[in-house]
Amino acid sequence: MRSTGRFSRRSLLGWGGVVGGGVLLAACGAQTGAMEGEEMEAEAEAPKAEMEDTKEMEPRLLVHTDWWRPGGAPTIQEYFDGIKGDFMELNPGVTVESVHVRGTLGLQDQVTTMIAAGEQVDSSQVSVAFILNWLLKDFLQPLDPFQAKDPDTAPDKFVDSGRFFNVHNGMTYGIPYDGPATVVMGLNTRILTDAGLDTDREITWNWGWDQFVEYATKVHEAEGDNITRLGYGTSGFSLSGIARWLYPNGATLYTEDNKAAAFDSAQGIDTGQFKEDLKLQHKFGPTPEGATFVNEQIVLSQQGSWAVGYIYGNNENLEFDFAPFPKGPSGENPGSMTWTNQWCLFSVSPDPELAWSWISWVNSEATLEKYFAGILSRSAGRKEFYQSEPWQKIVAERPMLKDIEAIADTSGPYPWLHTSAGNEATKPVWDALNEQQITVQEAFPQAAGLLNGVLEELGTPG
Repeated sequence: MRSTGRFSRRSLLGWGGVVGGGVLLAACGAQTGAMEGEEMEAEAEAPKAEMEDTKEMEPRLLVHTDWWRPGGAPTIQEYFDGIKGDFMELNPGVTVESVHVRGTLGLQDQVTTMIAAGEQVDSSQVSVAFILNWLLKDFLQPLDPFQAKDPDTAPDKFVDSGRFFNVHNGMTYGIPYDGPATVVMGLNTRILTDAGLDTDREITWNWGWDQFVEYATKVHEAEGDNITRLGYGTSGFSLSGIARWLYPNGATLYTEDNKAAAFDSAQGIDTGQFKEDLKLQHKFGPTPEGATFVNEQIVLSQQGSWAVGYIYGNNENLEFDFAPFPKGPSGENPGSMTWTNQWCLFSVSPDPELAWSWISWVNSEATLEKYFAGILSRSAGRKEFYQSEPWQKIVAERPMLKDIEAIADTSGPYPWLHTSAGNEATKPVWDALNEQQITVQEAFPQAAGLLNGVLEELGTPG
């Protein structure tokens, strides 16, 4: 049974005696053994494969699917060109083809079509938003037999927020890859400091609702109804929109057994009312046209822990930090909503040994150091990554990344149970609430009832 609550820091980061480097299956099948960001010189090379004989190597094809698109950002292009080129160089005779599709919904449709048509597909990045759907359809192959032969890919090598999503019926189906990815609160430290507010993490990583409102109010500027600088950038209601606020107030999206919605509890409704009050009572909205966190017209803003490269790329002079969402009166700690996507192996792969060599190599320590730290400036799913010299160098240059992965420990999971169907079913209720046509007290039970219908119809983890 999966816990719907927070992830253990001891499990996330408390490790010892880590093994460096990656383990790679050579192209012959014998085992010898990385969205935004700024480019920097890589300090670690990807692990090398030992090839006994490469003179007459039979061609082998590997097909990977992904919603990360090289055309979306220069660093993504560099990342995919790099990992494919390195892997093919280390494995003569192997060709890696990648199929890139816009958005996770597009990827689901593309893969479903490919499998139905009998086309080759070997590996994919799989979002927590649909990993359960694919598990229930038997799209994915368990990795336990491969991991048993490769200690460096053992589940305890990877962060707890990733291991939460990839276990089904006692088997492991994914390698935690991108994350912990956590929705965090971005703070413009220059504006807050100029207003006489303390931005030390002793404060902002321990704050509550009242202190958060105090900070946002003090830097909010308006002339009548005309907002000239927004203290806090509010967002609308949705399943993911409420999740980041629920967990710090002791509420959850789902019951402990993941069989039903739980956000219509007293703590959940209190959370929704506070979220509504930020917009209506405290008047942190509407957002002025063109105002963003990056152009410094919004002081406190919901950001992604992965967005540092994007932020710097658009305003290299911005002085900012990250913090968890504030603790509510029924909560124990500040926190948020977190997830870690996976790299998975398809059950229809015609060459699972090769696919595993690719998956394990991409997620090896040396490859992550080269590409996630060196190219993407992005958190990775492997624990030892956070002790590595390349990551520590990035943290020294960009201190808002220091301990950013720890916010996952007091956070709860993304709405991962049939995400698309759940969003579609509950959207009319959230739309009505966003338009103030109904109250929070009316909306939360209605939305919970609709989500329960989805979970009952489509199934939940056993």
